[in-house]
Amino acid sequence: MKILQKHMKTFLYILLLLCFVQEFQAQDNDGYRIIRSNLGSSGSSQNVVTSKGTYKVSQSIGQASVIGTHSGNGYVLRQGYQQPLNGMKAVETLDYNLKAKVYPNPFNQQITITFSNEMLSAISVLMFDVQSKLIYSQGFLPAQEVELQIENVSNGIYFLKVVSGQKHFNTKLIKI
Repeated sequence: MKILQKHMKTFLYILLLLCFVQEFQAQDNDGYRIIRSNLGSSGSSQNVVTSKGTYKVSQSIGQASVIGTHSGNGYVLRQGYQQPLNGMKAVETLDYNLKAKVYPNPFNQQITITFSNEMLSAISVLMFDVQSKLIYSQGFLPAQEVELQIENVSNGIYFLKVVSGQKHFNTKLIKI
C-alpha cells in the first residue's frame, strides 16, 4: 500500500510539473517571467530546475480563478492566494474614508451629518432607495455639519452617500 501511495504521489508531482512548465513558458512578458504560481490556499511548494533556470512552484487546491502576474506602467499585479514573501512593498497608504456621524436614525423629517475630518472640499449628499434609485441630492459648501430636510419621502430604508473631494461615507437610514 505504501508503495502505491509513493508512486501516486510521484505521478501527481510529475503531472503538476508538466502543467506548470507549460505555464512558465506561456507567461514570458518582455523578459518578466512568473516564478511563483498556485491554484489555491493550501498545498506544497517545489523547486523546479529547467534549462532556463530554477523556479519555485507552489501548488494548492481550491482556487477557482485564473492565476498569473500582469505588469504595466511600473506596477506589478499578482493574482492568487499565495503571494511572495519578499519583493513587495507598500508605496503609499490611501485613506478615502470620510468620518461622519448621522443622527437621528431612524429619522422623521430631518437628519444632521457631522464630520470628524476637516472639510475642505464641497460636500455632495445623495440618498438612494433600496432599488438604487436616486431620490435626494443636495450640495453644500465645506462645513463641519450639514442639515438635511427630507420630508417628501415615504417611510422605509434608504442609503445615504456623502462625498467630499476623494473621500466618501456610506450609511443606511430608516425613515419612520
